[in-house]
Amino acid sequence: MSTLHEIGSAVRVRRTEMGLTQDLLARISGLSRSTVNAVEKQSIGNLSIARAVALLESIGLSMNVTVNSSETSPLRRSAPPSRSALERAAATASVSYGQAMTAKQLEMALLTGQAPQRIKPHLQVMLDEAPVSLLAKVVDEIHAEKAISRAQVWKQMRTLAHGLQCYRLLWQ
Repeated sequence: MSTLHEIGSAVRVRRTEMGLTQDLLARISGLSRSTVNAVEKQSIGNLSIARAVALLESIGLSMNVTVNSSETSPLRRSAPPSRSALERAAATASVSYGQAMTAKQLEMALLTGQAPQRIKPHLQVMLDEAPVSLLAKVVDEIHAEKAISRAQVWKQMRTLAHGLQCYRLLWQ
């Protein structure tokens, strides 16, 4: 993302997919509702990098700076393939528990909006504590693999969060 137009469009799309109001997004990001509105309408005159980052990170988005180079870093070429977002989220949620939640169990809970008793604590930890960027990657992965709308996956997360009485402002 490089322009205010791109930022505004991305924020509006992600906020809508997540089922958030502009007011709730403003509270989560620490900005005013009028700032969120102006960003989304691309009518903001000046948006500092700090405020843009706060807004984007609160909904799991980021800004990147890339260097145009024809040479790829040796570290990039030899990096092992990373785990899927579902695997990373399941592992993150299972750190404090003897029995781990699997990526498949997490996927089923997100597809159905229902959690088996055994993984409820894992899901609560994930929904309350996992970085929003990881949650967004999980949503993107399920969307890509199962052809389910991102909005529906976010809705299932919200359903689970309400049922598990998660405290994160994102789920209110």
